[in-house]
Amino acid sequence: MSETTRDKVSGDALFILKSLKENTRLGRSNKLADVKMSLENSVSLEFDSYFFFLRKFHYIAMDREAQLKLTDQGDRVTSGEEVERFGGEIADFFADQINEGLPPPPPLDDEPAYPSPQPPPSFAPPPLPATDIVMESNPMPQPPNRGGRKPAPQDDSFPQVTAPEVRSGGGYGNPPPPPPAPMQLTAAVSSPSGLGSPSSNKGQDLDLRYQKNDQLGSGPLGTVYKGKHNALGLDVCVKELKDIFGYFSFLQRGEVIKRLKKELCAQAQVRHPGIVQVLDQNTDVARPYFVMELLKGSLREKLDASGGKGIPVPQAMRYFLQIAYAMRAAHQQGLTHHNVKPENVLFDAWGNAKIGDFGLGRVIEVDQSKGMPQVFVGTGGMGYMSPELISRSKDSGPSSDVYGLGILLYEMLTGQIPGRRSPLPSEINTDVPAKLDPIFDKMTQDRKDSRYPDFEAVFEDFYSAFADKTYLARGDLLMWSELVS
Repeated sequence: MSETTRDKVSGDALFILKSLKENTRLGRSNKLADVKMSLENSVSLEFDSYFFFLRKFHYIAMDREAQLKLTDQGDRVTSGEEVERFGGEIADFFADQINEGLPPPPPLDDEPAYPSPQPPPSFAPPPLPATDIVMESNPMPQPPNRGGRKPAPQDDSFPQVTAPEVRSGGGYGNPPPPPPAPMQLTAAVSSPSGLGSPSSNKGQDLDLRYQKNDQLGSGPLGTVYKGKHNALGLDVCVKELKDIFGYFSFLQRGEVIKRLKKELCAQAQVRHPGIVQVLDQNTDVARPYFVMELLKGSLREKLDASGGKGIPVPQAMRYFLQIAYAMRAAHQQGLTHHNVKPENVLFDAWGNAKIGDFGLGRVIEVDQSKGMPQVFVGTGGMGYMSPELISRSKDSGPSSDVYGLGILLYEMLTGQIPGRRSPLPSEINTDVPAKLDPIFDKMTQDRKDSRYPDFEAVFEDFYSAFADKTYLARGDLLMWSELVS
């Protein structure tokens, strides 16, 4: 195994600086994601480690579009100046990772020829630097308006925020492996290089309780893996929220963790067949994670597979009612979702819909009093957000979730997200009962005082419209009990 020496790490860092300089000269992209993709296989340690080092010591800078450039100090290093200073800072920063390959001292005559067991070295992740948030001007998707409603004022300056692809929560690399010891926990800071490669995650222990296996998907805040509860042999889902910390400084991390813990505990308290069950969480590690029941696919996958035509009406109505009853149960315990979208609707082995990720949007809400920045992660859920959520009004509650599910109902029935003055569902899909149109319309009114205040009011009108018990009676939860192949 090759040694990680100071000269090798210095050479890697200098190689990155020279590559940035050459890209600038040739007019090539120096976006963080592009640079990382092209160089990460050419350096000895994790690319993120070099990135953090070069930024911390002001050898590179990053603008609001995630473009990297050399500072004057970085330019001097590439010209052969300040080499000793550069090497000294490398040695200090990467001290835990540099191994000069010195042989161990020979044992004394009265000592055994094998080393005595040593306690594993302690490792605390170093402070994470604040990461720039990239602001891209992008027109905001507007909520629907039909039948002469006054359109809400358009704000084309509303920013879409795209996070730079920076790994955090231990991005400085892994601590050296501890010597074997009985019942020693495997470090929760696993090698970042393995994430995103399903084959590299098989059999990787998070701790003595859980094993992390194949990657199932990823989003702007973290990555989802298939896992296993070691003691029970139970398949579970593990969501590792490593990417979320790329938006915040080290000082803000504590506030993010506090919010995350609060939301996970709140969702775990609500037991309902339509809510994804949170089984466990560990937020006291470099990469916080939580454990959920393992489910089978998402509504987004079903909608994509439909080719823009929506899903069959009976199926859509069953999903709608299952989610609506789940939302009502959550609201009765004071828990709102505020991020309803197809990606958060999952399915069990029998094909029943379940809603998950309650309140994760609140984890990154702006709070000037705590120094939390304005952060919006992508625009995937914007089309389902009520006007009061988009404007970050304090006046949001259960009716905001009513709005989101109304938009989702329209998409299930028609395959489209409604725009302003869109046709009603039955006008697009003749299989949709016309008496469903006014219910959808009232669920998605821009003004809160014109919208259903909660799901009790939705059910009142829904079961009055379908008094023939097409969808059973109020309080009956429709569920499948046959395994889906």
